[in-house]
Amino acid sequence: MDITKLLNEKNIYFINKTDKVSVITELAAKSLACGKISDPDDFYQALVERENLMSTGIGLGVAIPHAKLSSIKDYFITVGILKQPVEWDAIDKQPVKIVFLIGGPSESQATYLQILAQLMLVIKNESLLNKLKAAQHPSEIIKVFFELV
Repeated sequence: MDITKLLNEKNIYFINKTDKVSVITELAAKSLACGKISDPDDFYQALVERENLMSTGIGLGVAIPHAKLSSIKDYFITVGILKQPVEWDAIDKQPVKIVFLIGGPSESQATYLQILAQLMLVIKNESLLNKLKAAQHPSEIIKVFFELV
């Protein structure tokens, strides 16, 4: 799985929300608008249920909410760059600035893990993470991921 194939300027958004629920709601709505999901209520509910189990705030200012449903045909990522950091109950207690919302089919765990591994390569690279946080345009986000290729 090449993560760059899941990213394009149409699924990267700069969001001006101030709480986790609003961010998730907006990214789920954007995923519907991009044609990535067919049932926004089920998708949103799955995201909230996952978030209630344990925060998807992984630290370093990043959250990775995710849901896998049988109604989703292919994996996708909807990226939210938050204009102001949002409290997310992250593992390091720091607010979140970047959200990678992942959706995909319920029967494909291996692909999800590959996507997550590639995201972590960027997140754990301080230089690349700083470029993501400083981005002002979707093309800058995509460029960071192509630096991995």
